[in-house]
Amino acid sequence: MYTTLQELKTFEEPLGVRRADGTIESMPGGLGQGNWLERRQRTIEFKEEEPTALIVGAGQAGLNMGARLNSLGISHLIVDRNERIGDNWRKRYRTLVTHDPAEFTHMAYLPFPKNWPQFTPKDKLADWFEAYALIMELNVWLQTSIKSADYDDAQKQWTVVVVRGDGSERTLHPRHLIWCTGHSGEPLVPSFPNQSQFKGTVYHGSQHSDASHYDVAGKRVVVVGTGNSGHDIAQNYCENGAQVTMLQRRGTYVITVEKGIFMMHEGQHEDHGPPTEEADLLHECLPFAVQFALGEHFTKRVAHAEQDLLSGLEKAGFALDFGVNGAGLGRAYMTRGGGYYIDVGCSPLIASGKIKVKRSPEGISHFTESGLILKDGSALPADVVVLATGYDNMRTTVRKVLGDRVADRCRDVWDLDEEGEINAMWRPSGHPGFWYMGGNLALCRIYSKFLALQIKAIEAGLVSEGEQVQAQAKL
Repeated sequence: MYTTLQELKTFEEPLGVRRADGTIESMPGGLGQGNWLERRQRTIEFKEEEPTALIVGAGQAGLNMGARLNSLGISHLIVDRNERIGDNWRKRYRTLVTHDPAEFTHMAYLPFPKNWPQFTPKDKLADWFEAYALIMELNVWLQTSIKSADYDDAQKQWTVVVVRGDGSERTLHPRHLIWCTGHSGEPLVPSFPNQSQFKGTVYHGSQHSDASHYDVAGKRVVVVGTGNSGHDIAQNYCENGAQVTMLQRRGTYVITVEKGIFMMHEGQHEDHGPPTEEADLLHECLPFAVQFALGEHFTKRVAHAEQDLLSGLEKAGFALDFGVNGAGLGRAYMTRGGGYYIDVGCSPLIASGKIKVKRSPEGISHFTESGLILKDGSALPADVVVLATGYDNMRTTVRKVLGDRVADRCRDVWDLDEEGEINAMWRPSGHPGFWYMGGNLALCRIYSKFLALQIKAIEAGLVSEGEQVQAQAKL
């Protein structure tokens, strides 16, 4: 039997037949408090009140979270350092598209139109984010960063100083701080002996924009790492004429958008499937341990359907890995946040030999002026080295921005705890008044609901935050 909180009695969302009237007469204070636009302009600036929740980051996590809180009557403010909503997608390399189909990537309350493409180009998704924030009446301050944040345990509120785009500072006192800065934390940037002697270019994958911005034809590019980012960057360079080699230490799970990803959503998030809310319920109702066990059988089915491509990859020297206990993508995403590639075009380039693969289980020994020396003693010439070496835990970004006092009270995020639940994500983080919210588009849609309900229950006095933190500490 599966039980889950779907709504709070007497605090139901104003959906469908319960929707708001919308007329000026029905608004508190009537016309004397202004029309809809005038009220919105006042609300966004928070000159007359404090936001109950401060959301850091205006990506899919922050926007879904803001929409959920708005619907539950919890005042919110989203701050983001970018110039425009959606820049976290807009500023990435030009060929990027979503790796999940449209029916899986809807946002809360506002699904994509029926004629929306199956896989969304990055700039189109960025524009959708902008429109979503406007339509859902989200309060967003752009070009805004956090200067400091301190929590008062007695008052159960934060003192957060933010710096806005014009250089002015505002001090806010939210009761909840929701961290929506992405799935991961700070970039993992290794350094190697003699790296400064290298005459070429070295950078981390997080700094990659687009190879078409430069003359890379004929350049020898080594991409260190074979996860999603490593593949996308390698493909980007290859399609712009570079000679690309991917350096692989250990096996990678590969699944394609043409077959495997659609198989993953069969009977749930697909065009002829149930409504999104019902599909979400089916998706979330199984404990993660059961999902991972079922994933073993599913991974075998996908491997059989994609055996031609997988065989081609192995013949090209690419090492495959099917995850812990052969559980494939779901477990790799939830526990490692990496170790897989959802193929959108790079795997055929590898199988055909257009992108080379160099195996080096022991990794890199050191740099030379003209490239890399691997631990086995072999040389790998390069003009450009891209370190697609992934990212650290979300907690590292908390530490960088908010400091040790906050980070030390938080738990690490992702992977499973002793009860088979995701560590610290979408639930008490260990620090009162601090919440992690992250994941792909679908996870942000699904679990923003449960996090918003937890916050609403606290604000309505139905449960104390101390009780939640104590219960979490027992896990």
